[in-house]
Amino acid sequence: MNTNRSTIQTKFAFLLLAAALALGACAPKVAPTSAAEYIASQVAATIQSQATQDMVETLIARMTLQAMPTDTPVPTPTSTPAPTATLAPTVATTVVYIAPVPTVTSTPPSLCLRAELVSDVTIPDGTTLNPGESFTKTWRLRNAGTCAWNTEFDIVFISGDQLSAPAILDFPANVPVGGTIDISVKMTAPTGAGTYTGYWAFTGPGRQVFGIGPDGKGYFQVQIVVK
Repeated sequence: MNTNRSTIQTKFAFLLLAAALALGACAPKVAPTSAAEYIASQVAATIQSQATQDMVETLIARMTLQAMPTDTPVPTPTSTPAPTATLAPTVATTVVYIAPVPTVTSTPPSLCLRAELVSDVTIPDGTTLNPGESFTKTWRLRNAGTCAWNTEFDIVFISGDQLSAPAILDFPANVPVGGTIDISVKMTAPTGAGTYTGYWAFTGPGRQVFGIGPDGKGYFQVQIVVK
């Protein structure tokens, strides 16, 4: 667009110059009447021609300046700063110390009523008897509890083979804590061959059943073989 504008203005300047020259050429020439007048007319024509040329050159210079394209300032690129990396916050690790749980060895509680089998005084387990033979079974037991035994206690049959013995018998004597006693029960072997086993225990106050073992709930037994 600036190039077209410059071309038009240049053509316009040349037209003005041509018009000025034509006007100068068409001006009426008066014949000089003397040598002095001739010289004066030549000087005036030269001055007029020079003035016209100066005017045209000045006009062309002004139009050339106006036609020159104006430099459009190029914007200076602005550098965008690179984003700064944000470091993730460091999380402190909390160490929780858990004390080991101590191993507890369970001990049986102290029982008021508990017996301990010391030995089979008579008729050890597996004794062979004849069919129908009478015998007396004797156990030696220790008072392993924390309460004394007395004659209010009983000896009772629990289960198995009763072998013709009474189901309940009176306790024969008082037994202090840690003392021992022999318990004897009369029995009779069955007539049929085979192995027979019977289970026995004690009863205390309130008919509380107790026997042998860590918890006082085991039974002492008799076992015979009939042939």
